[in-house]
Amino acid sequence: MVIDEMHRKPIGRPWLTLAVDVYSRMIVGLYLAFEPPSAASVGMCRHALCPKREYLAELDVSGEWPVWGVMSGVMVDNAKEFRGRVLKRACEEYGIDLQWRPVLLPHYGGHVERLMGTVGRELHKLPGTTFSNPAKRRGYDSDAHAAMTLKELERHLVDFIVNVYHRRVHSELGVPPKKRWEQGVLGDGARPGTGIFPIPADPLRIRLDFMPYFERSVQQYGIQIDNIAYYDPVLDPHINAADPDRPKSKRQFLVRRDPRDISKIYFLDPVDHRYAAVPYRNIGLPAMSAWELRAIQGALKAEGRREVDEALIFEALNRMRSRVEEAKRKTKAARRQSARIPKATAPAAFQPLEKPPPDSIAPVPETLPDDDPFAVPVKPFDEVFLVR
Repeated sequence: MVIDEMHRKPIGRPWLTLAVDVYSRMIVGLYLAFEPPSAASVGMCRHALCPKREYLAELDVSGEWPVWGVMSGVMVDNAKEFRGRVLKRACEEYGIDLQWRPVLLPHYGGHVERLMGTVGRELHKLPGTTFSNPAKRRGYDSDAHAAMTLKELERHLVDFIVNVYHRRVHSELGVPPKKRWEQGVLGDGARPGTGIFPIPADPLRIRLDFMPYFERSVQQYGIQIDNIAYYDPVLDPHINAADPDRPKSKRQFLVRRDPRDISKIYFLDPVDHRYAAVPYRNIGLPAMSAWELRAIQGALKAEGRREVDEALIFEALNRMRSRVEEAKRKTKAARRQSARIPKATAPAAFQPLEKPPPDSIAPVPETLPDDDPFAVPVKPFDEVFLVR
């Protein structure tokens, strides 16, 4: 059970996605969030392919996590939520063999199941644990004992992975996972190693390639996803572009969106094959997460709203956040909802400047020279609009 950062009160249990190297049992990536595991969460387990130095520095965790590189294959659970097109497309692009665990053959997932047990035992030592055994849970108030935020839990978990789990002897391997990884990469005298994997030249590109994607045409107003418009001048050359294979149809372009913050999308330019960030068309709108958007869509549908537009969505967002602000001191669900709001969600509210005392205002001369346009007093605008 974790707590929110502001009031430090319980908000709920997060979900953990882990990626493990079968040969060495090294953990190669993780994703901790409130959303249940899915193909998207596997894709967000982005640290798996990249060096971890910056990630460790961000969490203020000392130690080494010398794991990176494109794996030859990935095996995921056979559940429906892991069969999305996002993960499949990304794996195809990177030459990764994506496999699903066979039905009724649980031993195929034994490695990660045992790892989850190991990590679970560590987490159950922390205050606020909910335990996996009902008998142990009896009489223990997880909410009352909860003491760590989501970020603090992630820091503790990564510290355990890097400085404890990777370094202690694995019961099946007879050596620590870190040592086994080094043997696999460098060789151990009995067998040659794979060699050091190339460091990805563009970690940001990898992160984007594993994000959820959409295919959209470019209109005069830009690109629309879930009734929200996005625009940037980078889209102008592609407005109303025709499909090269079907001239009578508009071309569909690939765009990606980070579910944690949908205030911008990433447009893949078909010419240079690079992503360009494209913000809201109305840049004054607040950021929100895909989770919030789904909640708003569900609420509007329940209200019987058939025609939903951008204005209606953000009106509902403002109402929802206002209710959350009022309720989050009282209810766990509201605090959990608040934790899903992207940081720095909106520009700071406009604050009028304080008027200086009358004596401090320099007098304006009664006569102004005709040839000096800068001598004319400047009058403030009554209202300022941003128009694209």
